[in-house]
Amino acid sequence: MRTTAVVALLVAALCVASAARIPDFDEDLSNTKETLSNVGSVQRWLGLAKKEKGDKPAYVAFKYYVEPKNKQMFVEAWQKLEEATKDEKQLVIFDLKKPMTDNLLWVGYGEWKSMSDYLEHFESSYVQDFLDSLAENDIAWSLTPLIRPDVAELHSSNKGKTSKQQAHVLIRYTVAPSKQQAFLDAWDKAEKGTEREKGAHIYSLRKVLGDNTHFIAYGTWETMQDYEEHFKSSHVKELRETLDEHDIVWQLAPLFKVGDQPE
Repeated sequence: MRTTAVVALLVAALCVASAARIPDFDEDLSNTKETLSNVGSVQRWLGLAKKEKGDKPAYVAFKYYVEPKNKQMFVEAWQKLEEATKDEKQLVIFDLKKPMTDNLLWVGYGEWKSMSDYLEHFESSYVQDFLDSLAENDIAWSLTPLIRPDVAELHSSNKGKTSKQQAHVLIRYTVAPSKQQAFLDAWDKAEKGTEREKGAHIYSLRKVLGDNTHFIAYGTWETMQDYEEHFKSSHVKELRETLDEHDIVWQLAPLFKVGDQPE
């Protein structure tokens, strides 16, 4: 499949998923104007694979809207996809989580060493089989291109196993453009404090490419108690004070891990 065909397929899928009348905790898919903006961003983002920037890292978030009756089928299909994907040489991360806030939304995240590597992933037969399974069961999905801001991030080198006791958290920030430098400075400072915490495995921030206001942070701690200590820490308290000072809205969702990739 040619790259242009892949771009067209992804854009069409984004339009279909965005138009689906399915409730979303952040309600972003029901807004037509934002949908069109996201489609344009996906086109530009995927277009990098055909240019000199095709060697830049690819960061992608996925949303799946799965009715409870399709849960078992979806999980089995995704686990089959994960098993095939983990053999890709240029893969960095490929993971699935279930927010504990509802029984509909599932979120995935992937990183590849380059845009070209991501397109090869998307063109693969196992991805097409997975997407066919979603279509056959009327499961809507969307993808969100992300970029990595110029801030520090924690990825523990000592993460050889996955434990059901681990705490996984997703945080969405809505930041006005004029407040973003203050936000990034405050988040970077909080990250440096998090590096010293007991049980902290991952603490990273990404910027949504489809608009100019949204950031997504993800964190993993060895236990829920470790996360609670993180939340009560002085560096996170200072971060929250900065958020309040600049009227930055944040939303937190605890997650349940589905895949078996070590964190």
